[in-house]
Amino acid sequence: MEIDKDLIFKLAMVCIGLVGAAKGLYDLSIGRRSKLRDEYKFAREFLADVGQQAGMHPYLTEKGYQAIAGDTKIRGAEVEYLLSLTGPERALRDFVMGREYLEHLPDSGNLQIKFRKKYERKWSRQWRMYSYYALYFVFFFAGFAPLVFSSYLHLSGQNMLIAFAASFSGFVPYGWLFLRSGAKIYRAQMLVDHQDRHTQRIVLSTSSSRRKSGS
Repeated sequence: MEIDKDLIFKLAMVCIGLVGAAKGLYDLSIGRRSKLRDEYKFAREFLADVGQQAGMHPYLTEKGYQAIAGDTKIRGAEVEYLLSLTGPERALRDFVMGREYLEHLPDSGNLQIKFRKKYERKWSRQWRMYSYYALYFVFFFAGFAPLVFSSYLHLSGQNMLIAFAASFSGFVPYGWLFLRSGAKIYRAQMLVDHQDRHTQRIVLSTSSSRRKSGS
C-alpha cells in the first residue's frame, strides 16, 4: 500500500494547528481569569480610597474611575453614577459600548442616562439597528457564498478555496463591524430602558466626603 506523503504532511499540519489553537484558547482563558482578579483588586482598593480619603486629588479620582471603565473617554462622574445602580458591571459595559448614542445628565433626577437628541426618537434608533443587522447577514452570507454555491459557480478544489478565502476576508470583517454597530444601539437601549428597575445605592464619592468633612 503506497503512502501518500503529501496527505500525511497536511494531516500533521492540521494537528499542529489544532494543538496550537487549543493552547491559545487555554492561555486566553487563564489570562481572562487573571484579568478579572486584577480588576477586582484594583476596584476594591480604589473605591475604598474614594470613600475614606476626603482630600483625594480629582485627577486620581478621574483616572481611577476611567481605569474601572477601561475607557479614557468616559468621565468619572458618569462611572460614579453607573456604579450606583444595581447591576453596575452590566450597566457600565452597556454604557461603554453604547456611549456614542448616550449622554449623562446629572441634573435630570434619578434617571440620568438619556439618548442623545439625535437618537431620542425610537424610529431613529430602530432603522439604524435593523439596517446594521441586515447588512451583517448579507456580508456574512457573501463571505461563505463560494462554499454554498460552489456547484453553481463551477468551483472545486483549489479554485474554491481561493474564492472562499477572498470572499471570507473581504466580507466577513465588515459583517462583524455591522453586527457590533447594531449591538451598540441595542445595549444603549437596554441601559436606558432598565434604569427604572435599578435601585440606587449609596456610593461614597470625593464630593460627598468633602461635604461630610466640612459639616
